[in-house]
Amino acid sequence: MKKFLQTTFVAAMTFFAANSYGQLANGTILPAGINLTDLNGNTYDIDALLSGGKTIFIDVSATWCGPCWGFHQTHILDDLFTQYGPSGTDEVRVFWIEGDATTAVSLISGIGTNTQGDWTAGTTFPLCDDATAASTLQIGFYPTLYMICPSRRVWHISPSEVLAYWPVSQHIANARSCNNPIDAVLNSYTGETSTCGTLSPLTIQIQNKGVQALSSATITASIGGTEVATTNWTGALEQFQTGAVSFGSANITSTSDLTFTVTPTGTDAAPSDNSFVQSIDMAPTVTTANIFVNITTDQYGTESTWKIRKSNNAVVASGGPYTDLAAAGVTVQPEVIVTLPLNDCYKFEMNDAYGDGMCCNYGDGGYEVKDSDGIVLVSGTEFSSQSKKALIANSVGINDISNFNSLNVFPNPSTGICNVTMNITKNEVVSIRVYNMLGSLVSSRDLGSLTPGDYIYQVDLSSQASGVYSMMMITSQGVQTQLISINR
Repeated sequence: MKKFLQTTFVAAMTFFAANSYGQLANGTILPAGINLTDLNGNTYDIDALLSGGKTIFIDVSATWCGPCWGFHQTHILDDLFTQYGPSGTDEVRVFWIEGDATTAVSLISGIGTNTQGDWTAGTTFPLCDDATAASTLQIGFYPTLYMICPSRRVWHISPSEVLAYWPVSQHIANARSCNNPIDAVLNSYTGETSTCGTLSPLTIQIQNKGVQALSSATITASIGGTEVATTNWTGALEQFQTGAVSFGSANITSTSDLTFTVTPTGTDAAPSDNSFVQSIDMAPTVTTANIFVNITTDQYGTESTWKIRKSNNAVVASGGPYTDLAAAGVTVQPEVIVTLPLNDCYKFEMNDAYGDGMCCNYGDGGYEVKDSDGIVLVSGTEFSSQSKKALIANSVGINDISNFNSLNVFPNPSTGICNVTMNITKNEVVSIRVYNMLGSLVSSRDLGSLTPGDYIYQVDLSSQASGVYSMMMITSQGVQTQLISINR
């Protein structure tokens, strides 16, 4: 768990808060009147450069900031300026701004103790000492990297993207997209990535990189080339603004790749970023009565909590927060045994209050959930604020009925019609009940009093949606359950 350290010189790779407000949001119009003066006394009128068709990159840093220095030392912006600045294709301009008003100008040259080094060494683009400009740009963290289009629209390159050290080719591709009239982008999938059978709704994030406002598009979702959901989206996204879209559903019977595609109205100038693939995990089946939750916290245990929820969102078990350590390290927490009520879809949630998971700068923490046979059902270490994994609790092998010699359901998966075969060893009254993963009864059949022998019955679920269902064979001796997958 990262913490903003209250020292002036820190070499750790994390981001540092600069003030109480956030950065300029994507799509924001740049405030007018920003003029920069570099260390050599040269002045630059940002408005005039934008009016002249230049795309501008501005890196706002602080001399004492470790992550700022780490990014600066990649020389990615130097390469961008050399290849595509005035001495290259003349498409972009790059500026570096020291945004901390409390630091001396000499620190930029590496003179003094409150600096990571000589920032001027090997730097080809202008360096400026201008806390006022940093304030106008609404800097929330060091470093903050902006790309500003000739349209004056601002694209804030997020901290994770800065740390990813995008290559020059990525930056110039973004800069050139500034002039695309229509350019829709499918950024990410924001819904659940683990399911007991049905994902609903599907949630994604789209972005407009084009100069023209994005007002309509067709968005589809497919599995293995087969379309499973589509929507005709309408809205109003200015350049670089993003929007969330929720639509349709997808039935999952095994771990699958969901492919999302956005097609805007008109001709997209850069269709290569119109698709996004998200892997969806099918929930593992728990066939033992108990599960075992093992948590290893990092230094900041107070930020870690977990919950197990039923399909109706009720919490059946939870743990944490835990205790912090004085320094980076791990604590293996006591194992927790949880008995799950059978025949339901559960969600295991691992939460981090700070939002950076349990690994790795402050200890290699993580979580693991096992069944009674020691099989790992779900696990994780690196996530943001929450990691959520689905589990199916099934009673197969737990409450076997002694007077059933055999029980079989076929085909499984099926398109809706299932055959149930059984061999009964004693006289017994038998009934069949089928429930969906929300616990609702969807099919019921009383078979009456059966004598010993072999039987076959048909269960018709053709009117039910695709997904996973729990079929119970009920007798006076108990209940035996099998899961049925309906897949059309």
